[in-house]
Amino acid sequence: MAYNNIISANDPMAVNMLKENLAHFENNTAYMQAVNDFYKEKGTTVGFEGIDYAEAVKLDERVNGYQTAPYLGKFFKDNYEKIGRIKANIDRLENRPETMFKGWQFAGGEAIVNLANNRLQLMFEEKPSDEHRAMLKQNGFKFAPTTKAWQRQLNYKTMAAANRIDFIKPLDGRTPMDLQPKMTHRDAPER
Repeated sequence: MAYNNIISANDPMAVNMLKENLAHFENNTAYMQAVNDFYKEKGTTVGFEGIDYAEAVKLDERVNGYQTAPYLGKFFKDNYEKIGRIKANIDRLENRPETMFKGWQFAGGEAIVNLANNRLQLMFEEKPSDEHRAMLKQNGFKFAPTTKAWQRQLNYKTMAAANRIDFIKPLDGRTPMDLQPKMTHRDAPER
């Protein structure tokens, strides 16, 4: 896994990927500390398990030239900052209020929230009439032959568009927006 790739909060595997990143940076910190301890004890990094001779010579030259240890405090500081950010993101994702969109059943089909593709997908039991297809297109939905669904990017504007389409209203009589978690508004910074 690349440890500098962006992880989307919408990804169902986001917490697992963040935990992998966390383990990587924690292992990296432990490795750097072990190398420093070995150097303090032996005066060289040659012979440290996991470091080949050429790399050990580079680390030793760095210490002899301008550093007091193979890995200075700045390396640890950078790692600890990354670890702190990752832990905060994991905590935020695991303890966030319910913010996921919800799908619904409607007469003749189902609205599915596809988080992996970030789409609201409308699945119909039968092909919609010309009039219904025109209404879907007018509200930004496009037919995706690969999924056999009418879909649109998943966001609150999509739910507002779904509110305007009467034939996809939920069976319980509410509107699609009524089913969704309430959007929290961030306070605008004072100018």
